[in-house]
Amino acid sequence: MKLVVIGTGGIAQKAYFPLLAVMPDVEIIGIHSHTQAHVDKACQRWGYSFGTTNLEEIVALKPKAALVISNTESHYAICREMLENGIDVYSEKSLTTSSEQTLDLARFADEHKRVLAVGFNRRYALLYKQAKEILGNRKINLAVIQKHRTEASNPTLYEQYLDDTIHQIDLMRFYCGDVNPLKTVFEKKNHMVTSAISTVEIPGGGHGVIMICNHAGSWQESVTLHTEGVSIHVDAFQRLRVISDDHEEIYGTDRAGKWITGMKERGFYGELAHFFNCVQTRGEPFTNAHEAAKTQQLLEGLILAAGEKIIP
Repeated sequence: MKLVVIGTGGIAQKAYFPLLAVMPDVEIIGIHSHTQAHVDKACQRWGYSFGTTNLEEIVALKPKAALVISNTESHYAICREMLENGIDVYSEKSLTTSSEQTLDLARFADEHKRVLAVGFNRRYALLYKQAKEILGNRKINLAVIQKHRTEASNPTLYEQYLDDTIHQIDLMRFYCGDVNPLKTVFEKKNHMVTSAISTVEIPGGGHGVIMICNHAGSWQESVTLHTEGVSIHVDAFQRLRVISDDHEEIYGTDRAGKWITGMKERGFYGELAHFFNCVQTRGEPFTNAHEAAKTQQLLEGLILAAGEKIIP
């Protein structure tokens, strides 16, 4: 499959370029960045033969698909141009800066019969997927989803949730369905968001809590799901515990023995493989733009629940 990559920043260097180098039947025919120095550096490091700062030159290559991993603010215009020119698109989260724009792209992709996938890698992460399978049709009474970092990097709640916490917001929908936002409280220090707690109502009864802290002792991420008689807990991306009143099952301890790479554990390999399959079969991506729009609508509801503004 002939592929172009738009964006050469941090996530491209640590995740996508190394992963694409080992994926079968993928040929990178061009890369794009707004800065020539970044283009030259990426071409030299990864051995690509063509790079440009001109998006028209990328379109002229007539690739089968494009990976859009540039900054979020640029996604809408770039994705729309790719789709309009008959190119299927995988975009890093967040697809756009607002649910309205994301829904517009979803409809645009449908009209042009193009594949448009969004990079919510947690849905493809091995233990998160296994937890979903174990959960089955059980009704969730309480869901607690957390992510903690050691340093704050966003000055507004909107930027924090759109840039980082959107993964946890999407996981809430992944496990609990289309929940209703209730309340959000947050704290700032030195003009940066240091912590936040959002609560949601699960349809049919039950509640969910999303918690973040940006001045924790270490990076941490977890999901805990309490159902009738069973609790499921995932320590990302290493261990899954299934706890009932008479026994406990633990998964993930054999990771090294199975030679599972970090990119597979975290879901990056799975989501790209799924996207490439959808391109070939014309299937609908599991994390398509319509799903992304619903997650962003929940995100915006949680921001409004804090009395904050949604900044498009």
